[in-house]
Amino acid sequence: MRDTEGFKIFENMIAKTEHTYAFSTETCVEGMTALIGVIKGMGLDPMNTADFKKGIMALFNVEVVNMPDLDNNRYILAPNHVSDFDAVLLGLFHSKIRIVAKTDWTENPALAKFLGTHYDLYGIDRTSAASLVKLMKDAVSYFNDSEENRHFLVFCQGTISDFNNNGLERIVKVPQVLQGMTGVSIVNVFVEQVSLYETTRIVFDEPMMLVKENDFREVWLERQAVLQNSLNPVARRPKLTVKHANNNKPSEAFF
Repeated sequence: MRDTEGFKIFENMIAKTEHTYAFSTETCVEGMTALIGVIKGMGLDPMNTADFKKGIMALFNVEVVNMPDLDNNRYILAPNHVSDFDAVLLGLFHSKIRIVAKTDWTENPALAKFLGTHYDLYGIDRTSAASLVKLMKDAVSYFNDSEENRHFLVFCQGTISDFNNNGLERIVKVPQVLQGMTGVSIVNVFVEQVSLYETTRIVFDEPMMLVKENDFREVWLERQAVLQNSLNPVARRPKLTVKHANNNKPSEAFF
């Protein structure tokens, strides 16, 4: 796999991102096109979800810890966010995971067919209060309008960031509010930044129900640290660009 032309193109593309695996509106199509080339180089069909998942898990050497029973339960998934591949990985764990994503991805016509084949994305304007209100309304309907076991994934940091540097103000309470409106359990998820060369570990927490007095932000930061510290060897700290490493407060921009 690593000797193929597709892998070399993808490897060079990642190098352009300073090995942060974070893409801009201009480079996300180039990045996904390179990724598709890697999957094809494995002899797999990138438009077949089972093949695509097999390829992604092998490419990033993914190891999953404490996977919950997604087939027989409903969860609000609350992972940390350290690269644009977080959703690419997590969205493949079940056919019914709706992922809140920035509109740079959801409104990109060049990616619509590919992403729509494998993922259920919900686009949000992260700077708009009206967009957030609509998100909550639609999320409640997503759970209440069907008996299916389905899941809703929210990156509660709002942007790529290292939670070890986040203050409470950076974390949004969307999972707790949604839980209060639906009764669906929250599952925190620790995602190690993907790597082409080392194991990428994803650790699921136990499902939790918060009472009103709990502050989700405090609980989330505490549990993320526990999940991170549970790994042996010690979890890799993410490589972040200067802009992503300095957006820990609400006043600092989303990317």
